[in-house]
Amino acid sequence: MRAIVVSGGYKPSKELLFSYLKEEDIIIGVDKGCNCLYDYGIKPDIILGDFDSAKKEVIESFKIGGSKVLTFNPEKDYTDTDLGYEKAKEEGADEILLFGATGSRVDHMLGNVGILLKALREKIKVEIIDDCNRIFLIDKETSIKGSYGDTISFHALSDTVKNVNIRDAKYKLTNYDITLLEPRAICNEFLNSDIKISFDSGIIMVIFPLD
Repeated sequence: MRAIVVSGGYKPSKELLFSYLKEEDIIIGVDKGCNCLYDYGIKPDIILGDFDSAKKEVIESFKIGGSKVLTFNPEKDYTDTDLGYEKAKEEGADEILLFGATGSRVDHMLGNVGILLKALREKIKVEIIDDCNRIFLIDKETSIKGSYGDTISFHALSDTVKNVNIRDAKYKLTNYDITLLEPRAICNEFLNSDIKISFDSGIIMVIFPLD
């Protein structure tokens, strides 16, 4: 099952959000992200958070409409987005798309990258998606699909990712050890086939820049 979690960072465009929505998805609105769902006429299955930034009339409308409402104390050990991830997992989701998970609050954005790390350990497929990027993590050899000329970037999220090989891309990389956030493998491009990346150990962040 797949879950769509909409948080309170940069608001995804209506076109972007609707391009991903499927009828069978479970939709979770997280605090200010509820405003986005309301504006786009999307009824969430669940809304949650401390609701310090969602509009009261939005919360009331969803409550009347039958959305499940989970309210948390503002003084808590987890961010609202993390609670959204945990709830999606509790509902049985094995794939989760996070929207509104990037924005001007870099502390929250880095925390959401932390959710990607947690999901990787828990073997749940999670992506952060906004109008400019798709972001996900890998910890093993992977074949990545794209169209000719698309840009793709790779960042190490371990102290060292050992023996990295990038094949069938515009810029090849062979038996290279990438250190944490080293910009050695950013701004690559797709050619006429999937890009294949392999490495012996570590975690890599994959970013599809869309702008």
